[in-house]
Amino acid sequence: MSTLRAACAERGIDYRDIDARRFDFTTVQPLGRGDLLYRPAASWIAMRVEQALYSPAAATFYANDWGVFHDCLLPPLLFERAGLAIPRTVYAATPDRDKLRGIVEWLGGFPIVAKWLGHAGGTAVLRVDSFPALFSVMDYAGDGAIPPLLSEYIADAVHFRLVVVGDRIAAGYRNLQAADDFRSMGSEDPADYRLPINPAMAALAVSAARVLGVETAGVDILRAPDGGLFLLEANFPCYFAQAQIVAGIDVAGMMVDHLIKKAGTRPA
Repeated sequence: MSTLRAACAERGIDYRDIDARRFDFTTVQPLGRGDLLYRPAASWIAMRVEQALYSPAAATFYANDWGVFHDCLLPPLLFERAGLAIPRTVYAATPDRDKLRGIVEWLGGFPIVAKWLGHAGGTAVLRVDSFPALFSVMDYAGDGAIPPLLSEYIADAVHFRLVVVGDRIAAGYRNLQAADDFRSMGSEDPADYRLPINPAMAALAVSAARVLGVETAGVDILRAPDGGLFLLEANFPCYFAQAQIVAGIDVAGMMVDHLIKKAGTRPA
């Protein structure tokens, strides 16, 4: 991570990359006070390496000492239980035709969104526009595969990504809808990274990270045409460098500063 490496160099911190695929678990020693630990990869092997290196004395982006060992499998339900606004969602749909018809009606009619969790870049998010499409998707999902979440489609909404660090927004920007697609991607226009952040949107993003027990996250929020805000997801780890590369916002520096400050409060 070149941005993190540069941020550490500017602050006189020894930066070390660890290749999870080559990590030697037989000689590992947990980190100690003054050490900073961040896992930028989402793979299971990277998670195991992080857990092996972790100790309560090291500074991490986890809000508690058990967070490094916890992987939330259904964040949208956790957000909903915490009172955060999300699109209306069914968490475990069935291939049953009659029940699917009722679900579509409850979600407000077509189009709806089918989403498999645990993927990046929108690769497991589908827009479903008809019962033939929905029935075929759910027949496949019911044949030994993990079923998707089914959610209402927020028409003409604008997608924002907010990067939370601690209790503030390190960067916030508009994601632009791709051509001939309902999904969106990070803007290449620096002006999109200098838009004022709605305070309610900022508060929603910080709350989402807190619910997951992390102190940094990439939070995706939809703003509906009527101004309503809907939380889509909060990713940890996340691709935080977009705003830094496009608009020069030093997100990596804010992350390192947060861990430095936290390191000073950890027990020996």
